[in-house]
Amino acid sequence: MKISPVVVAVLAATALVPRSVGAEPDDVISRPLVLAPGAVELRLTAEVNVQPREIGHPVALAPDAWWGVSPRWTVGIIHSDASLDQIATSASLCVRESEISACDRMYRGSGLDIRFSALTGELSLAPRMRVLIRDIDPVKPAISLGALARWRHGRYAITTDPYLRLPLANHKLGNRAALYLPLWFAIQPAAGWAIALHTGFDADLVVLRDGGRVPVAIDVTARITGEIDLGVIAGWGGLFGPQHDGKHGTLMIAASWRS
Repeated sequence: MKISPVVVAVLAATALVPRSVGAEPDDVISRPLVLAPGAVELRLTAEVNVQPREIGHPVALAPDAWWGVSPRWTVGIIHSDASLDQIATSASLCVRESEISACDRMYRGSGLDIRFSALTGELSLAPRMRVLIRDIDPVKPAISLGALARWRHGRYAITTDPYLRLPLANHKLGNRAALYLPLWFAIQPAAGWAIALHTGFDADLVVLRDGGRVPVAIDVTARITGEIDLGVIAGWGGLFGPQHDGKHGTLMIAASWRS
């Protein structure tokens, strides 16, 4: 029986009981793009392949952590595909490997995530740089330059995190420059509960014209307590576009804690 990742996300969303309508200043779609000084956010993401006949092969458990180092600066250590705005199962730590996927070894790499709060309010902007080790065999170091931006009005929000990934070495070994243009359309029907459509475009620059992909996923977030969130993302990393792939669906389940 084929399992649609979008169906999984919708079922997860309907299982969450809304509390009250509204979006408080610290609620899901209205949280600042950077952490308060001294605040910490920890997140563990399970990335599961839900391709028919290959469900659960591979599986990755990826830890991420961020720290508010000052009123405007947040620094993090990242491992998950979600921290790079990608819908995939190629993160560290790969606990169930698959030789026919990018998740073919326990540890593939990690990164440093640096954000600066440039603008707050209904329109928020946080320029962002990531320093990445995309793989260790061969080593694929890279940096990404971009900005996290969000426009919010009442219970609705549009978020984007465009960035350009630039290789630092081993370009000829597959460490290519790439462009990512992720986009989320979110609604918060009740306090502590939000659902978003995740789409966008990404492609290696050498095949930008005819090698792009359009992801499609449903992203559901529930605030379980004041400090704990539970999130579910289900969809495809490239459902449309020249490099489309409608077979490799992904389910991502994340638990996060904020101090």
